[in-house]
Amino acid sequence: MAIVTHAAVSIGYLAATRLPKNAHVHSCFAHALNLIADDGYLFTLLDAEFYQNLPDAVCVDLPHNWDWRQQANQDEAVQLTAEHIQSLRWQVKLSEAVVWQPRLSGKSLSLNALPEALQHYETLASQLLLYCLEHRVESDLFWASAPVSQDESRLRLIPQEQPESLENQVVKLIGYGKGLTPDGDDYLLGYLAALSPWKLTPELQAHQKRMQTLIAQHLARTTDISRHYLSRALEGHFSQPVCALQEQLTSQAQTSAVVHAAEQVMQFGASSGVDCLAGMLHGLRNLKATL
Repeated sequence: MAIVTHAAVSIGYLAATRLPKNAHVHSCFAHALNLIADDGYLFTLLDAEFYQNLPDAVCVDLPHNWDWRQQANQDEAVQLTAEHIQSLRWQVKLSEAVVWQPRLSGKSLSLNALPEALQHYETLASQLLLYCLEHRVESDLFWASAPVSQDESRLRLIPQEQPESLENQVVKLIGYGKGLTPDGDDYLLGYLAALSPWKLTPELQAHQKRMQTLIAQHLARTTDISRHYLSRALEGHFSQPVCALQEQLTSQAQTSAVVHAAEQVMQFGASSGVDCLAGMLHGLRNLKATL
């Protein structure tokens, strides 16, 4: 049987430097295939039509009817060279892939620019709630600013506002909720993303370090895939949609550009994107308190 060849469109900046020689299939989804190396390094093949870049992913140009669940099996062996990622039935050609690198990677911005980012807060908060109503998004978190009934407070976890209160909830949030990336993890990832571009005050810097330590200590409470994303967030690495929203918020962008970037974040997963944006808004509120 002939091997089907696909072309890689782009490769994340972390994956570009450390793709292993051997790996096996970790998990299969319609438009994403997770691979894991012998040393535990997790990376992903993404359908470029449905997903944007991740630091540890390869975006692939796939035919419309391609479904990874039908083309790969869990634990199936995969070999990698400088030119190809290959299994028995398919291969991905890497030679023409461009390396994706976010603009803010490694940079730290002055809080003097924070008011320009905060001017978009109310728009983003309204956009988040309207998106959830329109798409009937359900999260196991209750992060809206509306009053909470006793029934809702019993059914959902409510992330606390003050930095110290949020720190006390980290253990409850990690692994809390449904899905491959539970709601609490996505919220924490968004919170970390909101803080990461800035030169923080000593108080917020100490809070950030305590949050990072607490999250790192309790990563075993969540799923393999979510643990990977949170570990990357602790290092300051995020998906292209999150990076794009960071860039818009910190670059004097027009409101329309910020709104479009937020839409891209919210479209990820059933509730992952909205939880992430809610966490980012929480981070912006705590940043605002420093002004």
